[in-house]
Amino acid sequence: MIRSLCAMFLCVAMASTSAFAQSNNSLAGRTPAGIYANFLLDSVAKEAYKAAYKDQKHAPHYPYPALTEAPTNDVIVQYLTILLDDPNVSGLAPMMPWSLLSRSNPGPNPLDPAEGSYAWEPLDDVFKAVDAWNKANAPQTKTIQLMISPGFNSPDWLWADIDDNAAGCTKESSKSVCKGDCDGLFATPAPADQSFGNCGYTSIFWRVEGDPIEQIPLPMPWNSTYKTDWQNFLIALNAQIQTEPSSSAFVSIEIAGPTASSPEMILPNDKDQAPEIKKTGGYLTLPSAAFKLLPKGEETIGKLSVSLAWNTLIANAYGTASPYDNNDGAFIEEWDRAIDLFGSVFSGITLSLTTTNDSLPAFPQPVLPYISSVFIPAAGFESDCDDDSGTDPDDAMACAAVTQVLYYFTTSGVGGNNVKATQENGLTSWNQESDLGPDGIKWLAASTATSASPVIGGLQFGKSFSSLAPQGKNSTDMQLEGCPIYPKKCEGMTPSLAFYNVMSDGFFPGTRVAPTFGDSQMVDVNNFNYTDAPMNFLQIYSDDILYANGLSNCSMAEKTGSPFYNVKPHLEKCAAKPGTELYIDAGNTEEELELTSVNLLRIAEPAP
Repeated sequence: MIRSLCAMFLCVAMASTSAFAQSNNSLAGRTPAGIYANFLLDSVAKEAYKAAYKDQKHAPHYPYPALTEAPTNDVIVQYLTILLDDPNVSGLAPMMPWSLLSRSNPGPNPLDPAEGSYAWEPLDDVFKAVDAWNKANAPQTKTIQLMISPGFNSPDWLWADIDDNAAGCTKESSKSVCKGDCDGLFATPAPADQSFGNCGYTSIFWRVEGDPIEQIPLPMPWNSTYKTDWQNFLIALNAQIQTEPSSSAFVSIEIAGPTASSPEMILPNDKDQAPEIKKTGGYLTLPSAAFKLLPKGEETIGKLSVSLAWNTLIANAYGTASPYDNNDGAFIEEWDRAIDLFGSVFSGITLSLTTTNDSLPAFPQPVLPYISSVFIPAAGFESDCDDDSGTDPDDAMACAAVTQVLYYFTTSGVGGNNVKATQENGLTSWNQESDLGPDGIKWLAASTATSASPVIGGLQFGKSFSSLAPQGKNSTDMQLEGCPIYPKKCEGMTPSLAFYNVMSDGFFPGTRVAPTFGDSQMVDVNNFNYTDAPMNFLQIYSDDILYANGLSNCSMAEKTGSPFYNVKPHLEKCAAKPGTELYIDAGNTEEELELTSVNLLRIAEPAP
């Protein structure tokens, strides 16, 4: 099927479109605008627990029940308030695993869940902090973007539920003989007398985002039990949000479902699963036996590759002669269904689709030249796949698959009664020209700005630009994020310079305010040609916000104290001291945050 951008946007002259030529009243819903403090809510909760119960005997077990009790949550709210107090922060963008909020199987009715099955307290803390800040600082308001990931981050009870709903499942008293685990498909010798039916998860792949790198269960994107449980969670989540104070502060959520470690459009692939790859460019070294052993020690079938593993799983689910064999068709279909799901559950907000070049699986093709339709981007989205499509057929397939999902997402009427956004979660100062990178986000925002179906844009930093500063000026994260000549080093680079590099080289080029940062309003590189892109939001790690406030050397306990036990913060012990290198560079960073915030709000849609 050839998907045409002209059909969606009525053949707007996209390359010359300016978002500022006319007012745009077609964004019917709440939209994010400005700089958002981005953080892992589960990590914040863990540190908050330590701060809340420091030196307290008989502290409750973490995460439960400590996660549901006042001391931990008081500290979380105090921490979030520090982030909100930065005048250049427009709101909070917490990332959290599904497992953080879901304690046990809630049952089939999302609006009448089993008692105690959800732990909404960390989510409540986000809304409490924003609500209190907005009331104290009226008429100013700050807002919330949510990023919740299933996949590897699914709750433990999901695996038993998939087992219980697998084909041919029977139970004998308390002993289950269900086969929801697909691992036996890869074992040699094959398990005797075992049928896998519609098995729904496997541990053959490695989770490479996070520590430790390990083989843990990953639900199959097409498994009906997984999709139903995820749908029920989203319905329950939306119902909970409506009860929160300042629920109207909730402005956007990232679409997820057919994912692995985050809401990004990434599943295990040749890039992130390749053994013996050096730790550069974001890739990690896996054990040399990456695809030789299953988690329980069973040997795998010979010459098992990522594509063979996926083809085996696809054949088991759809049959050996399915149209999804050896291509990304199944993943495209499930991403389209995830978009429909979010559009049916949420209304009046912004739905954000997170594209990436990291990426979806790719499959080898048997015949040269590579002219198969699986390598062809959706019509109108050719710009997104210009970089590698002529030289690397595997990358071409993965890129083309993402554009097929983009085509569906941007089609008028898809996504329900919501604003649409695309974002990319790997912004740096040096990787702008890659397929589906920041240029792709800005190009789409510029191309659709005056159309009937505008798609706003946002970006998230790839790494912390203040990592280990000031002692770690050459730290890996800071260099990867802010050095324009990476992987070469920028000797002596400070966090403030790293941040400015990302803004001037990565975020603002091609926007109306680019000259403020020493760059051009027009971008013409590879197949991207756009001008005056109206970007809406930028997600910056909370550690970088704290750095700009001179608090990078402060522990959680020093920043927040322990309100429940009436222990005050100890900022005088840890905050940057006037006249020091840290104090000066933190001040420079805060000024750059202000410059970024002011200019970003100038170009956001609709005008704040």
